[in-house]
Amino acid sequence: MDINTETKWFKERLKELGNEKRAEGEKKYLKSPWKFYGVTVPQRHKIVKEWFKKHKESRIAEVERLAGKLWSSEYHEEKSLAVDILRFVSSRLTVEQMPLVEKMINEATGWDHLDEIAIPVIGAMIDNDKATLKYLPKWAKSKNFWVRRASLLSQILQFRRKSGNKKLFFEIIVPMFDEGVHWSKEERFFVRKAIGWALREIANVEPEVAFKFIKQYKSKMSGLTFREASRNLPKDYQKFLA
Repeated sequence: MDINTETKWFKERLKELGNEKRAEGEKKYLKSPWKFYGVTVPQRHKIVKEWFKKHKESRIAEVERLAGKLWSSEYHEEKSLAVDILRFVSSRLTVEQMPLVEKMINEATGWDHLDEIAIPVIGAMIDNDKATLKYLPKWAKSKNFWVRRASLLSQILQFRRKSGNKKLFFEIIVPMFDEGVHWSKEERFFVRKAIGWALREIANVEPEVAFKFIKQYKSKMSGLTFREASRNLPKDYQKFLA
């Protein structure tokens, strides 16, 4: 596979479908530093499916290199295509792809890219290779709050299936309740929201597990985290938390 040729093909498809007005709106909404073509998510997914129909036999190493090339772009949608491509081969991802994935979460500048890497991509890597879990505690201590958010969201697929390493998850989030004095408003919001989101996913399928944890640490949780974490608990549990 010639990576430059394939990258050029993706760029041409994005240009064909681009919409300048939409590009302006998306950039403003996402508060993104990147350039935009103005291509919708369904259009982007269609492009990826079109490419994979012609490249079914591509080796994972080639797909990884292509994703890395697209991620290095200054265009938001090209970065998104990098994530989409990895999602398309999620059943084949292992810790061998971690150098690229770590680069991506460290360079993510917004929730849209970060969350799409953390949940379906890293989540698939955890399913395929449990060695992936060893990275979560390291990410949880990162100075980059998007990386910390990745450590919180990476097991959501497992939590939804009533599995996942909840002991590890709880060990990761408890220190985060002691927020640093220098945390920005944005940092507090996205970390607090992610903790609450992940706890809510646990509460949806294992309410007793979530309830016990929330009850124990309620006094240390922000209001946002508590509301997000507890809102789907059965009413009998909620009344004990009021």
